[in-house]
Formats: sequence, C-alpha cells, structure tokens
Amino acid sequence: MMSRRDVAIKLLSEVEKLFPEASTELANWKDDFQFLVAVILSAQTTDMQVNKVTPKLFRKYPSARRLASANIKDLEYTLGGINYFRTKSKNIKKMAKILVEQYEGQPPKSLKKLVELPGVGYKTANVFLNERYRANEGIAVDTHVLRVARAYGLTKNIDPTKVAHDLEKLYPKKDWYKVNSVFVLYGRYILKARKPDMDRVVLREYLVNGN
Repeated sequence: MMSRRDVAIKLLSEVEKLFPEASTELANWKDDFQFLVAVILSAQTTDMQVNKVTPKLFRKYPSARRLASANIKDLEYTLGGINYFRTKSKNIKKMAKILVEQYEGQPPKSLKKLVELPGVGYKTANVFLNERYRANEGIAVDTHVLRVARAYGLTKNIDPTKVAHDLEKLYPKKDWYKVNSVFVLYGRYILKARKPDMDRVVLREYLVNGN
C-alpha cells in the first residue's frame, strides 16, 4: 500500500493528465484588481453565477478607485444574482477603499497582507496568488478540493483551512499552486458530490471516503 503522501502525489499527477491546462473558470476580468474581486464574489457561489454579473460590474467599476466610490445600493443591485450579494457588496467596496489608500489601487502580492482585506480569507488569497503568480504561499481549498482530499483520505478535517494545511504537508511547495486548479475541475466535473463519473475517476482503489 502506498503512503498518504504517495497517494497524494500520484493523485495530482493523474488528475493533471485529465486537466493539463487547468486554470480558473472565472471570466470577464482584465487585471489583478478585477480578478481579486471575482474571487471574492465566488465564495459559496458558482463561477457561472459570478460570470453573469462581472461584465456589468466591471463596466461600471473597472478600478479600485471607481469601486471605492460606488453607491452601495447600486452595487447590491448589480451583484443581485449571486449568493450573499449584500455582504459581498460591502466587502468589495471596503476592500477597494483600502487598496486605493494603501496600495495604489492594486492588490498586494503577500498572503499576510491579502488576508487583512475585507472578504479575503486564506482560500481567496491563495487562489489569487497561485492563479496569477504561482506564489505557493499556501493551498486554496474550496468545496471541490475538500471533497477530493477527503475522498482519497488525504485529510480527516472538514475545515477548509485545516484541510489546506494538511495538503501543504503532503505536497512539495513547488506544486502547491497546481492543487486547487486541478482538483477544482476534477471535483466539479468528475468526482462530483452527486453521481460521480466513476468511469473517469482515477485511483479508484484508493477512494476511502464517500465514493
């Protein structure tokens, strides 16, 4: 039997073969600021939902300076198609104001500084840093990554940040940026919560949880 680390390494390798060009499915953004906003909006919301609101959002508020001065009611109206749009409206407006005042309108490229921003947690910060810069400061864990990690016994935790730290112990730091992008797609399209596509599931002999 392979060790947990060996299973983790093999799993990443096999899933990479399925999604060799894995990258975010968030669309309609043009720069770091817009991408960070899109990632914040994607929390507990599908990328598809986010992609429906971002064209109008970024037409109205393409920069941190414009978003910082947005009318909150108009912002809520613009984001009305996503989950928790009121809370997210407040967060991205506050976040934009901080970016203007402290970072010349652009997101910092530091995990420590990013997680201090409204609406930005460990997962969001690492999605941003790894997708844009392959920073490898941490692993981003969303519902899909969590499901994949637990299904193969890579963690027993259910808290995303704890799962992230478990995965960080298993993978070489140079590969951290890959984990979210490939496991998200694997969990979204193959190892689905409902009716996994078992014909395409890899390493089925190492599934230990729920599938």
